[in-house]
Amino acid sequence: MSDIIPFPKAQNKLYKDIIEVNNQQNHERLYQLFEDYEAQYELDDQLSLIKCDMLYQLESFLELREEAIVLLKKGLSYYEELMIYYVKALNGLGQHYEAIEVINQIIDEVKDHKTRMALFPIREYAQSQLNEDKHITSQLLSQFSTLNLNEQIKLVMKLIDNGHYEFKETVAFLLTHEVKANNLKSLMLEYLRFANYEELISINKYGFSISIRPSKLNGLEHTEMKTVVIPKVTELLSEGALNISNEAHHVMNNHSILLYPLSIFELYSDSEWIKTYENYFKTMIGLPTNEANSELLQFIYTLDGQN
Repeated sequence: MSDIIPFPKAQNKLYKDIIEVNNQQNHERLYQLFEDYEAQYELDDQLSLIKCDMLYQLESFLELREEAIVLLKKGLSYYEELMIYYVKALNGLGQHYEAIEVINQIIDEVKDHKTRMALFPIREYAQSQLNEDKHITSQLLSQFSTLNLNEQIKLVMKLIDNGHYEFKETVAFLLTHEVKANNLKSLMLEYLRFANYEELISINKYGFSISIRPSKLNGLEHTEMKTVVIPKVTELLSEGALNISNEAHHVMNNHSILLYPLSIFELYSDSEWIKTYENYFKTMIGLPTNEANSELLQFIYTLDGQN
């Protein structure tokens, strides 16, 4: 038999070892003990909290965040302790804006005064980091044209992650006067959508001009490409047991970002997009194809070679 039969004595020994090593604050050894324990047994409330504390002490913030999420979803009784670890993990990951948002949502519902007093300094720390980041961000925005494309993308993503929506006028100006890369245009529009920017903006993509109010956009996840074309093309490729469906999904997702916020069904019909993408991917692996729109096919090749 290959199944492991857990013995109570072995579990008890591991449990006691975890408690003892935790008292010694030997976190590296404790991490290994938890791996051994969880390979065979479920954590109880006490061990779950010890594990969260260990991950925090080891500064394993990503793992701590995921662990806290899993435990919170179980609806366990020590909700408030887990929320403290969760927001500490967010701060550790530099997600200060999200940490503040979470604390603001739960602070009035917290029953334990001790927990409330623990959350206040965590929120103040997150706010101080956001204020410092805001100062650095304003300097980078003033030097935007000197940054390379990757640096510009990272900067706009940071604006979104940290909720720095007070720079929306600057971003709108840069979008209409400085930016050439289509993926960066899309990201900046998404920032302005989150910032609820209501002024009319005119942009050009692939020779098509469009005027939009960012606040009225549905967002990158709700484009016609994402909701109609990608699912259908992926389904068609999967039906033939092709190993290219994952790669196809990745490519089309990139194309969706490049095209945003153009209404692609105003350019070509949904069936034309679906059939042409199916041909495009089959051609990549040397499979026979059906007749498709040659003009659209060339346009897709153009998308594949640009930012």
